[in-house]
Amino acid sequence: MNELTAARRPGERGAAQVGRSWLLGYAAAWFGYWLVILLPPQFMTPHLIGRIAADDKVDVLSYLLIQNSVVVVLCVPLAGMACDRTRTRFGRRRVWALGGFAVAAVPYALIGAQTSWPVVAGLMVVVSMGAAAVLAALSAVIADRVPHHQRGAASAAMGVPQVVALVVGMVLVTMVVTSVPGMWALIAVLAAVSALPFFLVRTRTRPALQEAGPAPGAGGRVPFPHPRRHPDYYWALLSRVLINAGNLAGTTYLLYFLTDVLHRRDPDGSLLVLTLIYLVCCAATGWLGGRASDALGRRRDLIAVAGALQAGAAALLAIAPTWPSAMAGAVLLGAGYGAFLSVDQALVTDVLPDQRSRARDLGVVNAAQNVPLAFGVAWFVLTFVGGYRVLYAVSAVIMLLGSASVYRIRSVR
Repeated sequence: MNELTAARRPGERGAAQVGRSWLLGYAAAWFGYWLVILLPPQFMTPHLIGRIAADDKVDVLSYLLIQNSVVVVLCVPLAGMACDRTRTRFGRRRVWALGGFAVAAVPYALIGAQTSWPVVAGLMVVVSMGAAAVLAALSAVIADRVPHHQRGAASAAMGVPQVVALVVGMVLVTMVVTSVPGMWALIAVLAAVSALPFFLVRTRTRPALQEAGPAPGAGGRVPFPHPRRHPDYYWALLSRVLINAGNLAGTTYLLYFLTDVLHRRDPDGSLLVLTLIYLVCCAATGWLGGRASDALGRRRDLIAVAGALQAGAAALLAIAPTWPSAMAGAVLLGAGYGAFLSVDQALVTDVLPDQRSRARDLGVVNAAQNVPLAFGVAWFVLTFVGGYRVLYAVSAVIMLLGSASVYRIRSVR
C-alpha cells in the first residue's frame, strides 16, 4: 500500500487519504512522546520523590506537577506559533518534533540519578520545554495531512499509543529495570528510538493538507480566534480541560491512595494490576471509538459518554474506597478515557478556525489541558479539605461538567 493514496474529499484541496503505514509510523511517534510524559507522574516521579524527599512527598510531587504544567501551558502555544512559521527543506513539523525529542531526552535520562529535588525540578523544566515542541508539532500533523473522514482513525493513532506506552512502560519499570536511575535512562532511550522512523523516513508524495494556504509569516499575523466568532473552538477547549483535569486529579495520587488508604501490601503490584485493567479497556474503546467517530460522525455524543464513564469511576471510589471498587473503577476509567482520546482530537481538529495557524491553535488547546487545575485542586483537597474520598467526588463533578460542555459546540455533531 502506498503511504498516501489519492482518495479525496470534496472541499479539501489536495487532501489525500493516509495509508496504514503512515498511521503506524505516526502512532510510533506518539508512543515515544507518551512514554516521556505519562510514566513520570503515574509511577517514576512518586518513586523518586519518595526516595529523596519522603517526609514531604505530597507537597514536593504537587509542586513538580504544577511546575511542569505551567511550563507546558506557556511553551506549547509559542512552539506552535514558531512551527507554523517555519519553512525548511525538511518540513516544519518534522524539525520541531525532532528538536523537541532531542531537547527532552538527555535531561530526562539524568533525572533518576539525582538526590536533590530542586535539581530534579530544573531538569524537568527542560524536559517539559522539549515535550511542548513535540506536542505542538505532532498535533498539527492531523490537520495538515489527514482528510476529515479519516480523522477519527488518526486521532486513535494518537490516543491508543498512550495506552500501549503505559503498559509497556509500567512493565519495564516495575519488572525489567527497577532501579530508579536505570528506569529514567531506559525510558529516555526507548522514547527517542520509537519516534525516529516517522520523522527520518521521507514521505514520497506531497502532504495532504499541509500546504493548503500560506504560512502566517507569508500572509501577515493570524489573529487568535475570537470567542464570539469561533465559540465552538473555545467550548471544545473547555470540554477537554475539564475532562482531563478530573481524570488527572483522580489518578495522579493513585499510588499514595493504594498505600495510605487501601493499605495494600504491595502497592506497586496493585498499581500495575489497575493500570493493566485500565489500559486493556482503554485500548479497546480507543480503537472502536475512532472507527465509530468516522462512521457515525457523532463526536459530541461519544465524548459525553466517555466523560460520564470516567466520572462514574471516580464516584465509585468516593462512595466505596475498596480494592474491588478500584478494579471496577479501572474498567470504567479505561473505557471512558480510551473513547475520549480517540474522538476528542478529531473534534478539536474539526473546529479549528484557520488553516494557517493550526499548530498554534491546537497548541493552545493542548496547553490549556495542562493548566495545573487538576494538581492544584488535588493538593488543596488533600491538604485542607477531606482526603481521597472528597478528591474523587470532586473529580467526578469536574468530568461531568466537561461532558455537558461539549454540547455547546454547534458545528460538529
